[in-house]
Amino acid sequence: MDLKNLSVFGMAHQNMQYLQARQQVIAENIANASTPGYLARDVEKPNFNQEISATAGLKLATTNPKHISTIGPKRAENGYKVYTPQPSSALTIDGNGVILEEQMNEASKVSSEYKRMITIYNKYKSMMQMANTKINA
Repeated sequence: MDLKNLSVFGMAHQNMQYLQARQQVIAENIANASTPGYLARDVEKPNFNQEISATAGLKLATTNPKHISTIGPKRAENGYKVYTPQPSSALTIDGNGVILEEQMNEASKVSSEYKRMITIYNKYKSMMQMANTKINA
């Protein structure tokens, strides 16, 4: 039985893949902290439009065709969209926009979230094993 076919396991698996892609982009940001002209990048959370419409009953729409780039977005290995957010602080003299403290903080958040997903995954797996044991007994 493939556990990814169950909704809880599928959501945990999808979120873990997203977190892996995000961790990779954050590592690239840290590695390029002294590269002139490099701006920090991030990964777009998957199915954002679907989450918004399912949660609030809203549908996102563009009001101007220039809002969506016609050039295909860069994608991480797992297929998630990688984008460059607007810098939150001034760039360095050489044009670098990576703030190491922010990137390390984000890496820590991603690591904690990944550990939380593993815990959820393992808890549900043990519940399934326990339920299966009770049925077979």
